Amino acid sequence: MFAVPRLAAAPPQAAALPALAGSDLVTAAVLALAALAIYATAALRLAEGQYADFYNLAFDFDPPRYVALLALDEYERGNVKHPLTWLLRPLAWPLLAAGLAPKAAAGLVMAGFGAATVAVVFLYLRSLAVAAGIAVALAVLFAVSGNQVFTAMIPEAYGPAAFGIACVWLLAVWRLADLRHGRRLRFALAALSYGITTTNILQPMVAEALAWWRHRGLRGAVAPMIRFGLGVAVLCAVLTAIVWFDVLRQFLADPVAVAKEIYWQRTKGDRAGLVDVLWRLVGYTMVSPDFAVVWLPEGIGMWVFRRPSFGPIAAIASVAWHLFWLAGAIAAFRHCATRWLACGLAITLVLNIVFHLDFQFRGSLYLYAAHTHFLVFALGAGLAPALAPSSLAARAYLASVVVLILLVGSVTLERTRVFVTGFDAVRVDCRAPCTE
Repeated sequence: MFAVPRLAAAPPQAAALPALAGSDLVTAAVLALAALAIYATAALRLAEGQYADFYNLAFDFDPPRYVALLALDEYERGNVKHPLTWLLRPLAWPLLAAGLAPKAAAGLVMAGFGAATVAVVFLYLRSLAVAAGIAVALAVLFAVSGNQVFTAMIPEAYGPAAFGIACVWLLAVWRLADLRHGRRLRFALAALSYGITTTNILQPMVAEALAWWRHRGLRGAVAPMIRFGLGVAVLCAVLTAIVWFDVLRQFLADPVAVAKEIYWQRTKGDRAGLVDVLWRLVGYTMVSPDFAVVWLPEGIGMWVFRRPSFGPIAAIASVAWHLFWLAGAIAAFRHCATRWLACGLAITLVLNIVFHLDFQFRGSLYLYAAHTHFLVFALGAGLAPALAPSSLAARAYLASVVVLILLVGSVTLERTRVFVTGFDAVRVDCRAPCTE
């Protein structure tokens, strides 16, 4: 039986969510504040330069669009890939009212999402009965991982998307234990996933199907999933209609023209093969390689992670992490308490990889790694729930995580330092924000 220790047993009329221990909530808050201090420092330093003034200076990100969306009077509401990001706009209002510049305010919103994600990661681990010390160490490891830090300081959709994904799988742990948990929250998280990045609706659907299959069997999961899917569809349709009311009217007036416009938003350019997809969606998420520069037609030298090029410390960190996460993934499948969860994480990871063999933008796949990073990390932490607290194995595991924190953190710190200072003076031929 899949159990969630440290969570209050559900009474006949179960609460919507498990009753988490107060000490866990306090620890999660402390971790979030510590992460916020790091991410906010990086975001504010990056905002001092010109990075957020241009498209495509790094990773094919478009920070000017999200600075405008969050903090400027003139902005785009998003697009078919990110249909409800406009609803994030109020998050920057208090920061703007406090006198912060738009770029700084947008960066701090991203830092807030990153910090909240770290807190969710800790609660996810504790919900799996991971010992408190190990859960703290693993959450810190996640906090200093490369993809997490970059998405927590760059104004884009990927930081909020990563937060939503972590929440989806935290709820999956609770619903695998008891279907009475999170009956309303599952709809909200599905709408969040869809609204930030449309294709991420896949993750709450897989997680929900897993919970019903676990408790009711495959045949018994069909009807509840149909009801859930219809409910999510209606909720997302209503929210989309509110945000895009004028476009909906245009669609009803001329559906062919609108359909063509949506089609032309399809990603274009060179495509990477399976090995490169694996490197960029799995291999670089924890330990960042050396920056490479890709020259775009408009004269921008775009910083990217495209080659498995690591210095000595980064190479050691990368090898150590991949051995660690592969061992953890095997343990997650072997341990009966995490087997169902591991199946869901692995299925979703594979589907993301297969999807991005086709859905690419001129080979810039690292921008999609925020959708896979938590999946890889959660599988990598799969040994932790099987360890008895205070056992020799648990102490050895904790020591290995601390070593990884030092190795990964040192690499991420250096990459972050180079990144936040690397765009203080941008020299390109085109006028900001240049072309997409």
